[in-house]
Amino acid sequence: MKFLLNITSLTMISLLISCSKNDEINPVNEDILFLVLGKMSIYTQDIIGNHTLRDHHFVAEIMPKKTGEILSGTLTSADDPDFNFPFNPEGRQFLAHGARTLTPEELHIAHPDGTYLFNYKTPNGEMTTQPLTLKRRDTTDIMPLPSTLSLTQNGKSIIPDLINPTQDLTIHWTPMNGNMRAKNSELDDLIFVLAFDCFGNNIAHSGRPYNGKPLLTYKDTEFTIPAHDLKEGVSYNLIVEQATADVMRHQGVPGIATYVTLTFLDAQTSGQSTCPSK
Repeated sequence: MKFLLNITSLTMISLLISCSKNDEINPVNEDILFLVLGKMSIYTQDIIGNHTLRDHHFVAEIMPKKTGEILSGTLTSADDPDFNFPFNPEGRQFLAHGARTLTPEELHIAHPDGTYLFNYKTPNGEMTTQPLTLKRRDTTDIMPLPSTLSLTQNGKSIIPDLINPTQDLTIHWTPMNGNMRAKNSELDDLIFVLAFDCFGNNIAHSGRPYNGKPLLTYKDTEFTIPAHDLKEGVSYNLIVEQATADVMRHQGVPGIATYVTLTFLDAQTSGQSTCPSK
C-alpha cells in the first residue's frame, strides 16, 4: 500500500509540474496574437452561382500582434518524427504550406488529423513544441463545401459585374455545415470577409480574433462594404472564409485548429475600367 501511495504521489507531482509548465506565460506572448492549424477547401464562384474547386489545402500560420515580430519557425508532428515544415514570411505573418490536392481523401492521407507542434522564435523569446490538435468534427463534412455568395445594394439583389460604386455593397453567404460554438472552445466558429481591388489593395477585412476589435462569427450572414471604399470601373475579388474554431492555449498563446471553406467571387463596378491590363 505504501508503495502504491508513493507511485500515486509521484504521478500527482508529475501532473502538477506539467500543468504548471503549461500555465506559465511564455515571453512570446508579447509578439504572438494566435496560431492556426487547418485544412481548407478553396472554391471559385462564377457570376451565376456555380462553384469550381481550386483545391484542398493543409496550412499552418503564426499571426503576430500589431507590434509583434516573428523571426523563424518550424512545424513538426507528435505522430511523425520525419515531418518537418519550415515557416516562411508572407507579409508579417509566417506560414507553412502542405499538400494541395483535388480530393479530400488525398489531403487526409498526406496530412492526417492529429497533434502538430509549433516551434518558433520572436524578439522576446522562443516557443518549442506548442501542441495543437486538429480533428474533424462529426458535424463537419469530410472537407467543407463552398458557400454560395450573393450581393445586394439598397436591399435589392445585383449581379457581381454591375455594382453601383456610389452605394454600399452587402455580401451575403450560405452557412457552412455544422458551424457552432464548440463545447471546449473559447471562440465561436469564425467568418472572415475580405475584398481586394485589381491594384492589390485590401479594401475590406471583417476582423480577426484576439485583437479586441469586432469580428464575424457563424451567427452572422452578411457584411457591408461602404460606398466610400468602392471606385468606378474597378474589379474586386471578394472572399468569404468560414472556419471551425477549436482553441487550445499553451503557455498563454492561443492556437486555433480549424476546418475551413473559402469562396472567391469576382465582382466589378460600373464605368470605364481603370484596372491594369492583364
